[in-house]
Amino acid sequence: MGGRLPLLPASARVVGFALVAIAMIAAAMQFHAPASHIAPHQTRSSAAADRLAVELKRCQRIAEEAKDDSACEKAWAENRRRFFTYAPSPARVGAKTNGR
Repeated sequence: MGGRLPLLPASARVVGFALVAIAMIAAAMQFHAPASHIAPHQTRSSAAADRLAVELKRCQRIAEEAKDDSACEKAWAENRRRFFTYAPSPARVGAKTNGR
């Protein structure tokens, strides 16, 4: 019986390494998921958001002249307002009202 006791720490170490290896493989499989299964965080459903994006791209292209362009100033102000204001998307609002 005395000979089996020293093997316990070594076998526990082997089991520990095996569990860590299994966890690493599971994590690697999770991160290697195809992009089609990943849901987009935000979708632009309104034409206003698309118009704003187009205007911001235009302002980005004209660079230095954009600081004197009133349309660019309005677009940047609207972009800041949308960024700093939380408004649930219509899909979320509909889902909450339908669920109750």
